Parts: sequence; C-alpha cells; structure tokens
Amino acid sequence: MAQYPHVRVFYGSDGLVHFMPFTNAVHNGQYAEKHIGQGLIDFTELDLSEYRLQLDMARGIPLTMERYQEVRNAIYDVAETLNQKHSYVFFFLVGLLNNILKTPIYYKDDIDAEQLKQLAICLAELERIPQLQEVFREAADMCLDRENRPDKIMSERLCAFVAGHPEFGDAAVKMQYAILPKKKGKVDIDTLRDIHDWKLTEQEELLEIMHQDGEGVSLMLYYLIEYLDEMLFFEFTEMLKNGQYVKRCKLCDRYFVLADKRKRDFCERPYKGKRTCRQVGAKLFFEKGIEADAFLQQYLTEYNKVYSRRYRATGKYAVEHSGKDLTEEQFKAWSAVASQARRDYVEGNISGEEMLARVRVD
Repeated sequence: MAQYPHVRVFYGSDGLVHFMPFTNAVHNGQYAEKHIGQGLIDFTELDLSEYRLQLDMARGIPLTMERYQEVRNAIYDVAETLNQKHSYVFFFLVGLLNNILKTPIYYKDDIDAEQLKQLAICLAELERIPQLQEVFREAADMCLDRENRPDKIMSERLCAFVAGHPEFGDAAVKMQYAILPKKKGKVDIDTLRDIHDWKLTEQEELLEIMHQDGEGVSLMLYYLIEYLDEMLFFEFTEMLKNGQYVKRCKLCDRYFVLADKRKRDFCERPYKGKRTCRQVGAKLFFEKGIEADAFLQQYLTEYNKVYSRRYRATGKYAVEHSGKDLTEEQFKAWSAVASQARRDYVEGNISGEEMLARVRVD
C-alpha cells in the first residue's frame, strides 16, 4: 500500500510527462513537463545557501526536552526555505518530516528520549538534501553532459559514476498498474483529470466518462514515487534510457535539459529581470562578437582539464590521490569560482585574461 505523500508519474497521450502529487487519498493537483529530467536538473542548480544557514542554526540548538518545540520549529524553518523554489523538493521533504514526527511512540517509559530521537532523525534527513544535490550534480556532470570528458564514451562515464556510488545498485522505483482511460496507447490525461476533479468514484460513472472519448480503458502503467531520492533517481535513469542530455547555458553557465536534437546554447531561466537567457544571450553574444571567442574556448579547455582531475579521483581512497587529483569538495569550490568568472567576463565586467587567471589551477 502506498504511503503518503507520494507522486504518481504518467506519460500522457499529449506527449507530456504528468506528475500528480497526493498528500492523502484525495488527488492534490497536477503539473506537467515537456520532458523528463527538468526537476532533476533544477535540483542540481538549486541555491541552498539559505537552507544551509538555517540548518546550521537548527543544529546549534541543544537537543533537550526544554528546547523541544524550538528545535521542532527550526526544523520546519529549514524546510520552508525551499517552499516554491522547486517543483517537488519541498513537497517530499515536508511530507517526510511530518511522517517522522507523527510516528506513534510505544515506549511509554521513555517517551522523552523517543521524541528527541525523532527530532534527531529529522535533522539527519535535512542534512541529506545537500548530500543528494552533490551526488546528482556529479551524475549530471559525468553521465549527462556530453561536452565533459569527450575522450570518454558515455558508458565509461556511467560505469565510473556507479562505481563511486554503489548505492545506485540497490535503488528502485515502484511501477504500478491501474485501470485508466487510454488514448494513443498512453494515459488519456484530460479524462483522468476530469475523473479526479469531479471526484467520481462509482464504477458506472467512471466507465461512462472513460468511453466518451479516446480508446476506452486499459491497464496502464504509472510510476509511484514516495521519496525525494526515488524521484531524482527516476528522472536520472529515464534521461539515460531516453538518450536525453544536458548542456551548460552559455550565458548563466547553469545546466539545462536538451529537449530535442536542435542546437541550443541558452536556457529559459530568467536573466536579470523578466527576460530569459535565451532571449538575451544570442543578442548579447552577437553584439560582443564572442560566439567563437578564444577566451571562452580556452575556458572550456581549462574546465575539461580540471574536471578530468576530479574524474580521475572518483572511486579512489584519499591515500591513493595523486598531487593532481581533485576531491569532490575541491572541484565544487573551484567550479563555483570558475562559473562566476565566466559570467563576469560575458557581462563585460572583467577581461578575458582575468577570467582565465581565476580559472587556471596549478
């Protein structure tokens, strides 16, 4: 039996990927994406600076019964920093915290200790969010970005990533079947939405509306996602299966999903106001004549050189690192500096020489 909250994922007859969140037995909304992977990449690019600050503050409160309510409030304050920042991270995180704190306590002789244990578990789950982000950033870098390490084929990169993260060998996503309206061989989303919105439950009513349009009903597959890490794993594996990749935006230097095989250089994120990188980028690059800029080409060369040092360190113990190998933490710190230097150069705030000086690593 599915636990709540959860998300049901359908591939619809309209060509979109549909996500239906359930906080309880009643349908709780719906949203759709043009392609799988958008949530994953948005998560890897999510700014967690405020989240980390609030988490440090929560960690600093003594875990005692006298401070119980203060710690509990601080835990939800941490989660609140993600509200409306992402399509599903806040949904899964708050649901998990609620489930932990609502778990019945049967050890009546030591109820205080059990309540404090629940708070400790919540704090540990909060700490997993930045950890998950780092893991899936590495997944995107190694397995979904074809411009990284062009000397390695994708299967080699995937094997290296899984070797460094053996927990992926135990990961699983639930698939379930339900009698659903069918159209063009997939789920008829419009009819399914009507069923939920009208709260139809009687079998005769369901069959009548299902047969009004489309192809009637059938046993249709959907994915049942109960935890954040399951959703991220699902999107990652679906991208690999579908041959979907990512690319760094030439303007903001953040990853975006390549929806098709057409050449795309800019993402759809807002850039300094309401206009997007795609709307601003092409014009800016044309006016500055930096489409084939030698400095940007050198930047990419330097990026690949440093990334290869991180790649070589994957799966090694600390004692096995050579003087050239970079740890995950070292690469993350360098990448943040390099991306900012690139943005400063594109916007005309620094020279190409200064950008490369910031990027180069001894």
